[in-house]
Amino acid sequence: MSQLTVNGNELRLERFPPQPEDPLQAWDAADELLLHAHQLPDGPVLVLNDHFGALACGLSDRPLVWVNDSYVAHQALEQNLELNELEPALTPLSALGTEATAVVGVMIKLPRSLRLLTTQLDWLNANLPAGTPVVIGARQKDMPSTLPDLTRQLLDEVSPSRAVKKARLVYGQLSGRQSGVPERLDWHCEPIDATVRNYPNVYGAKALDIGARLLLQHLPSSDGEIVDLGCGNGVLSMALLQANPDAHILAVDESWDAVRSTEENLASVADESRFEVVWNDCLSGMDGGQADWVVCNPPFHQQQAVTDHIAWQMFRDAKRILKMGGRLRIVGNRHLGYHIKLTRLFGGCTTIASNAKFVVLEAQKR
Repeated sequence: MSQLTVNGNELRLERFPPQPEDPLQAWDAADELLLHAHQLPDGPVLVLNDHFGALACGLSDRPLVWVNDSYVAHQALEQNLELNELEPALTPLSALGTEATAVVGVMIKLPRSLRLLTTQLDWLNANLPAGTPVVIGARQKDMPSTLPDLTRQLLDEVSPSRAVKKARLVYGQLSGRQSGVPERLDWHCEPIDATVRNYPNVYGAKALDIGARLLLQHLPSSDGEIVDLGCGNGVLSMALLQANPDAHILAVDESWDAVRSTEENLASVADESRFEVVWNDCLSGMDGGQADWVVCNPPFHQQQAVTDHIAWQMFRDAKRILKMGGRLRIVGNRHLGYHIKLTRLFGGCTTIASNAKFVVLEAQKR
């Protein structure tokens, strides 16, 4: 747990899910700078990409519309508001919508993906009045070299702040201009001979990543329940549906953009009775003992922080949701040592395939 001082008040903030003796804190210098130097007028504020709710907690004295596509971010927001006994006038959303139009200013924590930022600014320019003030905050090391050009293209009166604690703000006003970049990117996935649709915040939105390509060559055969855990754009689920005509697919991801991408992609290759897509933090709250297989291409970072706790949670949840005798098959970078984690959790694991960088591993629930 870490403390952030805002207007003389100490906020207690935790990352989600909480980890014992976690050295990572739930806010950074950009959050602190946004809260102390945002220059937004009094009134309702739209907050975008607030990872763990630090901005919402710090702005709890005014009405907020809070938008984040991450299920985990929504859980962190709820946790940290409760931790600080705060009950702001807050509207949490998974995506921008009409509720976000009645605001006097916009605060944006710079996302990892500039494509997501572009899409957000396009929506704001199309739905809010020109001249509405916008402030974007990020650590300097997270600001790509193309950010100044993008902000000048879509905002007026663009002015960067001085750096404070290696973080910086970018001030501007909505211009009404559009980038011309489509919200959805489509590309043809050759291994499954299908078009894959990708909304802005989806990993691998322009091409098939190397790990997924290897796992596609070694997917299980089953006529039962297969869980695609961390489904992303759903390319593994698409292949599983094609190769297993009697199977049912449960695809799960914590990104709302991933969920809507997967829903559209699976509907393009199979009847909707053959699959279900769920927005969730791994498999939290789902009944155990229901799946024959779990396939997974786990992430090794949470926002900008490198961490293995998400993979651990995925593996634990997979074991719980599997039937006795059910199997987990994953792909990961060789150096991450997932075979050690799986052996510790399942009592053993098998190497199914490998190349110079990635390995496909399998473990069985006994």
